[in-house]
This record gives sequence, C-alpha cells and structure tokens, in this order.
Amino acid sequence: MSKRIVFFLLVPTLLGACAALDSMQVVAQQLTTSSVVSDKAPAAAMPDKASPADGPAVATLQADQGEDATQDELEPDIVVKPESASQREAAAAPPPLPPCPSEGGGLQTRVAVQICQQIRTEPLPTRLSVQNRELRKLDYLIPFYAKRNYQMAWLDANGRPLALVADLLKALGEAENEGLRSSDYGRNALHKLETSHHQGGGDARQLAEFDLLLTDTYLSYASHLLSGRVAPRKIDPDWAIKPRSRDLAQVLSSALAGGGIAESLRDLSPKEKGYTQLRDVLQRYRKAEQAGGWPVVSGALGPGAQGLAVRNLRLRLQASGDLAEGDPGKAPIYDKAVSDAVRHFQKRHGLGETGSVNGSTLAALNVSATQRIRQVELNMERWRWMPDQLGSRYILVNIPNFKMNVVENGKPVMEAKVVVGREERQTPTFTANMAYLVMSPKWYVPRSIAVKDKLPQLKRNPYALARQNIRVYNNAGQQINPASVNWKAVGKDNFNYQFRQDAGPRNALGGIKFMFPNPYNVYLHDTPTRGLFSQSQRTFSSGCIRLSNPVELAEYLLKHDPKWNRQTIKAAAASGKQRVVNLPQEVPVYLLYWTVWVDENGLANFRGDIYNRDKPMVRALYQDSGAASPKGA
Repeated sequence: MSKRIVFFLLVPTLLGACAALDSMQVVAQQLTTSSVVSDKAPAAAMPDKASPADGPAVATLQADQGEDATQDELEPDIVVKPESASQREAAAAPPPLPPCPSEGGGLQTRVAVQICQQIRTEPLPTRLSVQNRELRKLDYLIPFYAKRNYQMAWLDANGRPLALVADLLKALGEAENEGLRSSDYGRNALHKLETSHHQGGGDARQLAEFDLLLTDTYLSYASHLLSGRVAPRKIDPDWAIKPRSRDLAQVLSSALAGGGIAESLRDLSPKEKGYTQLRDVLQRYRKAEQAGGWPVVSGALGPGAQGLAVRNLRLRLQASGDLAEGDPGKAPIYDKAVSDAVRHFQKRHGLGETGSVNGSTLAALNVSATQRIRQVELNMERWRWMPDQLGSRYILVNIPNFKMNVVENGKPVMEAKVVVGREERQTPTFTANMAYLVMSPKWYVPRSIAVKDKLPQLKRNPYALARQNIRVYNNAGQQINPASVNWKAVGKDNFNYQFRQDAGPRNALGGIKFMFPNPYNVYLHDTPTRGLFSQSQRTFSSGCIRLSNPVELAEYLLKHDPKWNRQTIKAAAASGKQRVVNLPQEVPVYLLYWTVWVDENGLANFRGDIYNRDKPMVRALYQDSGAASPKGA
C-alpha cells in the first residue's frame, strides 16, 4: 500500500547545476519500508534536527537502520527564502523628538534652537544640506541631538571649537590608512571653519551648521569604518552577509564624554587578521608607488637571458619584495635567484610556477602599483561588509582563488581545490550553516539545465540520457520511456518533465554532497570530472562548488563519530544507496569573493576579477577620482 503526496520544488534564483529555477509540482510516492525506490521521483522529508551538544557529539543517520537496504533516505525539506527588500528595510518607528528649546537665552540656547529647527520637522527630514553639503547620516544624527536636547557637541559656551575638533580632523587624516579618503569627509573645509571659529564672531546659525557638519562627518566616517563606504547590495544585489552594526549615535556620545574621538573611530574598523594584514600591504604598496612604482617588463624571459629586460625584471621583483635587493653593479643575468623570485611571484598570483616569464606572468608583472593599491582597497571594503567574527571554526571558499579552507581558531587545518560557477552562472556570495551530508546522492536535474543542456541531447537521441543513468519522469512523477515522447516538439514553454540521475560513478554530484541550506540551492559536492582540478582557472560549474577532496572533508566533519572513518565514508559514497547524515553541530560556511588577501605565510596574494565584481566597486568608490580599474593577475 502506498499513498500519493504532493510537494513543491522551491525555486530560488539563477544558478544552473544545483538550483532549480522554476516551481515544479511533483507527485511522489510515499513508500512503505518494503518498497523499492526505482520508478518514482521521491519527495523530500523533514528529519528531526540534531540537538546541540556540549562535548563532541555523534552524527545521526536520518532513517532507521532496520529499513530495507534498498530504500533511499530522503533529504530534509528545508525551505530557505531570500530576504525581501521590505524585510531589509523594516525599522522600528523612531520615538517622538523633544520640543525645541524656548527662544532667547544665551548663545548655547540660540544654537540649540537653530539645530532643532534644522532637524525637527514634520515629517522628519530625509535629506538635509548644510553649507552646500548634504548630510549623510541623518538616521544617527537626529537621535544624537534629540538625546542631548539639541545642545552643541563640538563647541564651547562661547562658540569656539573644543579640542575634540582637532582630534576628529587628525583622525580623518588617517583615513588613507584604512583604504578610505580623507577628502570624502571635507577635512580641508572643516579645518578652515575650525580656524575661522577659533577667532569667534559666528552667529548662532553658523555655529549650528558647523556643529552639524562635524557630527555628520564623524558619523559618516564611523559608518564607513564599521560597515563600508558603499552598501554591499548596491554592488551585489544578492549579497546575503550581514555586516557589523553599532548604535553610532551612542558611540559618538560616549566618545565626546570620554574625550576619545580618535580611539572610538579606530575601534570601529575590523579587527579580523585578514583586514589588518591588508592594511599593512596597503602601506607597503603605497611606499612602492611613492618611490616611482616599478619598471615595465618587456617580452618573454627565461633562465640564461641577459640585458636591459632582465635588469627591469630584477627591479620589478625587488620592488614587490619577491627578490632580495642585490648588487646594483651586478650584471643583469636571469640566474637561479631570479627564477626562484619569478616562481614566488607566480605563486602569489595564482599562476603556473614555471620560473619563466610567460604571457600571463608578464601581464601580472605589468599591473602598476597604483592599480594594485586600488585592488587592496577594494578588498578592505569587502572586509568591512563582514560580521565581527567568522567563528572559531568555519569553512571558507574564496571564489577567485578556487580554494576551500577549513579554519579552526584562526588557522587553516584543511585545504582543497574547488571548481566554481561559470561567468554566466556565477557562484553567489553568502553565508549559511552546513547541516548535513548526503552520501551516494542522486541528482535531480534543475529545470534550467534540463531545458538548456539535456533537452537538445534528447532531440538528437531519445536514449542519450539513459547512457548517463538519467531517468525521465512525467509531471505525475511516473518514470517513462524517453522514446515515447516526441522531444522535437518539446520546448521550454511546454517542458513538463523531471530528470533524475542515479547514484553512481557517473553521477554529476559524485559520492558526497555537503548541504548548507540557502536560497540559492548552492552546495559543495564531489565530482567525477577530476581532471578540471589541474586547471589554474576553474570556472566550469553551474554555480555549485565541486570539491577535490570530499572524503577528507567528510572525515573531518564526522571525526567525533566512531561509526565513521575514511573506509566507511568511502563505502557509503560508493554504495549507490542515498544516505543522509546530520552533522552533530552545524558549521558556518562562507562563500566569499576576495581578489587580494594575505596567506598564513604572510604573503600578499592577488587574483583575477573572474566575475568582474571589482569594476562596479571601482565606479562606486572612485567615481570622482578618475582612478584606474584594478586588473587581475
């Protein structure tokens, strides 16, 4: 006996190999334990959640171990919807503002009245300009003044600037150290106003405007240090990692009370090692730029070469720290030291380590110091989009580096090569928690791939998918003979079929997939196409991440469960029976896009902008400076 149940395949966004792009109603069979799943497209089931444990926990199998060995275990039916714009923008209504002070009184009161009249309007202002400059942080500025009854923050009772103003201007002078620009905060104009008001004579309105400008400048710089100069969703609409947040009005109030303006600002910048290391790299490359940058290298070069081109190569490698300073009078020969330095440079730039200057190495050598500085600054901005801490243990995939790392207590404990999405099917940037593994998984071909990739094969040969162990189901969930369909009459508008690839050595997901439920249906998985890992640029998937060492990762994740070891994992992965293994504790997974970072050996690494995501950041951050777009390796 069996009964029919209806379920929906939820459809996320734009990925191919692992994301279904359309809602598809599938009728499945809920089978008894004695039935065999072979001719029906199975529905998903929701398992019990693993309970957290204080100590090392044991992973659990979803299905009862007494079940028929031929029955597949069903994956959890976890629905993760993308956050809507209304959810992102929802905010509690602000409390009512206190009334303005009474007219008259001393200078302080008159200035407070002017401040109040500027910001206490009905409705509250969403835009406000002071001295031809638009205030940028009204969301913090208005409650800041409301809590202090609109009193001046930066001026004394006589309207003269407090020492706090000089502290703020000095702190703004450090903006370049953070990959920001002091000119973005009107530092020079504020300095002139400070000098003018030290001499006295300003009326209440001028003093109010000066105080408002100083407050907005602090809040703007503080916000940029905390969570970035540009909102990440303006660059990447799919960005799903929440940046750090603080009540900046309260931060400013505390800084004013304690006299620690500069310290409060420094405390807002990211403290993660990845950010502070990039700050050091920025200073080194700025020094190289100030020294004139580095010479242009011309032509392919290799061991034994001599002449001016080798001299320029040596100078270039010395300028970036890849070659130790040598005797300036030494003959310019491409010796072993130069060859080793070229290998060092190639490693830092993700290039084949040949020791010779080929076309790709030459292109990377001739990226100017100015362009590299911009690239470092862009990645510092990306760090400001990140949360305060990534966690004590997490999995990180850096998409442009084509690598996955498992990190424990700030140190990498495992590394793997990965294959990421093609340019037209990009791997998105987000974070989610890995919850379970699927051993010997079946692959339910997403509609997008079924229509774009598989349907043309069926039009040529109705048995083409059978050779790939892919079964065909109709919209009732019943397996059908592919030869019974006139595929030449089927197109994307009348495609009512589902394809499922059996587990096995040819399955597109390999023997294991690692699930961290997310709106994009992206996951890590094994692959039968192992040769792609030998490529230096690995953009071949339809959005999911193919992993070079899935058994090692599974062994790491299940290391506290005595039932699982390398042998049992490999056996389960090759069994042909789908098995779901819940992790005892969820592990954060970060899919990030860093084109510059510092590795565990302290080396600055640069990578190409494979998805052209640096370019919109350049436009947003440097649109008024004419800065060149950074080029990849």
